Amino acid sequence: MLTNEEMIELQAEKHDLIDVHNFQTEEAYVQHLIHSFAYTQASTLAEDKIILDLGCNTGYGSEILFQKAKKVVGVDVSEKAISTAKKQYGNLGIDFQLIDGKQLPFEDNEFDMVISCQVIEHIIDYNVYFNELRRVLSPSGIVIFTTPNAVLRIDPGMKPWNKFHVREFDHSELQTLLNSHFPTVLIMGLFAEETLYLIEKNRNLRALKRARGIAREAARISQPSGYQIQDSIRSAIKKMLPESILNKLRKLLASLRKLLASSSHTIQKIDKSFIEEHGLEDFFYRTDKLSAALDFFAVCSDDENAIVDIKYKFKMD
Repeated sequence: MLTNEEMIELQAEKHDLIDVHNFQTEEAYVQHLIHSFAYTQASTLAEDKIILDLGCNTGYGSEILFQKAKKVVGVDVSEKAISTAKKQYGNLGIDFQLIDGKQLPFEDNEFDMVISCQVIEHIIDYNVYFNELRRVLSPSGIVIFTTPNAVLRIDPGMKPWNKFHVREFDHSELQTLLNSHFPTVLIMGLFAEETLYLIEKNRNLRALKRARGIAREAARISQPSGYQIQDSIRSAIKKMLPESILNKLRKLLASLRKLLASSSHTIQKIDKSFIEEHGLEDFFYRTDKLSAALDFFAVCSDDENAIVDIKYKFKMD
């Protein structure tokens, strides 16, 4: 298990940079639409607001918010991401800053709105994360989180197959966590027309099947063939194995992952017509059937009236 500092370092050095200009597959394009739709919807709440984009990656979402907001500041732990964001959108007047992932370099109550898309699943120390974003948020401000729906991605109790994710949430788990830090929480689920919905759902299903296969193989090689032994005994055996044997087991698991990844399924390459036929207009939010949602869009505030206004704007009951 990584420490909070080690996870921040991993995110800073290894996490992928998001390219919103080149899509090689339909899956990549659909993921882009999912992430962009969240920012587009958030921008409807951004009019004349000072906004912090916490975990901005290459700044594509900050640029969407900037079209409506009074001011946008984008921050990330990745030096490469911030450098890319500055090159692509810095000339617009968006302020991009590199942060250490523990403390935000801003004054108390500085922002009217904080948005943190696809970040909460990467967090180890929730107290540091929530305390800092609450500190820089104005008393009547709102915070928006987006995160994938664990129900479509992992089995109960399973570790996320995305190596950068610490924990993934179903809607009730997310509600519980957010309510421990905010008195008022509204969670909406992301849905799409059937073609796009199934592309993303099936992508997650394939990854889940690979993760199940890896877990089964790990369990098989961790115990002698033909014997069922207690966990405590199995743990003792692992401790007695020489490092050379452990390394061979690790290589075997790595080979298995590659084998499972190169399954018979062929990912559909994208063509111009697919992009022309499908776009942000094919997505929508709803507050029911959250177990089937592709992603969650959670709005939090200390001000109950702010959430009432948002429900009205999003035409939610």
